[in-house]
Amino acid sequence: MEKCQFSVLTIPNDSSYAKTASSYAGAVARVFGFDEQACRDIAAGVALAVSFVIRQAFDSGQRASLDIGCERISMGLKVVVRDKGLPLDRTDYAFSDEHQKKPCDRIPSSQEPEGEWDEVVFRNLGPEGKELHLVKYLQNPAIDYQFLCEPSSSPHRPARVTERIEFEVRPMLPSEAVEVARLFYRAYGYSFVFRQIYFPDRIVELNETGRISSAVAVTETGEIIGHCALVNWEENSRAAELGFAVVKPEFRGLGCLNKLTEHLVQRAERDGSEALFVLAATNHVYSQRVAHRFGLTACALLAGLGPATVSFKDLTDVLPQRETYLIYFRYLMKPESVAVYVPDHHRRFIGDLYRNMGVEPRFEIPSEHETTFSPECKISTMYFLHTRVAFLEIEEFGANVVGEIKATLKDLRMKRIETIQLYCDMTNPLTYHLTGDVEKLGFFVCGIKPLSTNGEALIFQYLNNICLDFDRIKTATPEGAYLRSYVRAHDSNQITAGCDR
Repeated sequence: MEKCQFSVLTIPNDSSYAKTASSYAGAVARVFGFDEQACRDIAAGVALAVSFVIRQAFDSGQRASLDIGCERISMGLKVVVRDKGLPLDRTDYAFSDEHQKKPCDRIPSSQEPEGEWDEVVFRNLGPEGKELHLVKYLQNPAIDYQFLCEPSSSPHRPARVTERIEFEVRPMLPSEAVEVARLFYRAYGYSFVFRQIYFPDRIVELNETGRISSAVAVTETGEIIGHCALVNWEENSRAAELGFAVVKPEFRGLGCLNKLTEHLVQRAERDGSEALFVLAATNHVYSQRVAHRFGLTACALLAGLGPATVSFKDLTDVLPQRETYLIYFRYLMKPESVAVYVPDHHRRFIGDLYRNMGVEPRFEIPSEHETTFSPECKISTMYFLHTRVAFLEIEEFGANVVGEIKATLKDLRMKRIETIQLYCDMTNPLTYHLTGDVEKLGFFVCGIKPLSTNGEALIFQYLNNICLDFDRIKTATPEGAYLRSYVRAHDSNQITAGCDR
């Protein structure tokens, strides 16, 4: 059966059709392999979402329609509710208003349609309307976890391998996905943030769809001791991520990750990728050293991006605080220069980051005609409740962009999202003016990500009442230490709350 399936149901903007949409989504979920309880949860969530959109997006008596799309994705189901009703922003999806004196006609907060979803994305499409994306992952332990929980012959961890062993690095075979899932279990327990890596059939499907390209390190006896992958979540991505790197604990220190990285760098060059990047952990420096060895340079410090629940077996079993990651980046096709719009107070910092990667930035000052805002403001918002992380991306700068960011920030704080990232394209002249405004909201600059999906990204972060001890953030290179010092100095929590002093 074809795995990539998509269907759309169009209904009138009549709340009595919410049950029809609910039945449709539940039936599709059943076809996609969800168990009965999950199908009921999905159906109920869609009913709430559709009812809410109809209530909020259309005037009484207005005749219109909305679309409910169901798409099979590599990890489960994505439901998209799309309408061309009244303009709304992200905060209109908070579904409750404690400050209204009259009875609230919104859905009670305890019944928010996003409550049972793994991912929620709100997209403002301007004249094309708006979309609410709701993602639910397949999570059936009876199918997948049985492969991971085999009884151990010994209650003790295997002894560290110290003698030289021979192994080859090659593309993963579909039949080896089970062993890769077990590999992550042995290295992380069940704490790895991307939970689908524990499901062998999802690993196979992600490779088949080209989202990841897995490589494994295999000994002469056929034992899989390491895994790493090229990751391309976005179609036509210009920069490929080196991710899902793991080495069986007893085989660490034998050069396995080096050979996996070398194999994938060569593959990325053959595939025509313009650049590579890595998210390197900072509770240890091993992945940073490997990235540096292959010519990648630190260009951003993502403070508190990962939850403290991640366990690095034999390295850091219990994290003392949320995990911080460094973005390491390398051009495979290096431009001669990059023109960017950055305000004066960050120019030296941004210039240093580009020059560390071998590129000379050209700082531009926007002219008067370059400061005109678009008619519509488009901000993509994605958040993950299980990790308490959110990502905001400005797609179009509307006149009320600061107000929309402020309102979205308020909503995310109420949801107890702890780490919020905002991506702005430095090739857009309006970023020059926006920087100071978002910094007044409590965001701080933490680095750059060249060739991102929305251009040359200037990355801002907001920590929601999170105080990090920056001395616990370990760096392996001078560039990493420079980033740590700069972000520490600009983190508003460090300044206003006296953290880390």
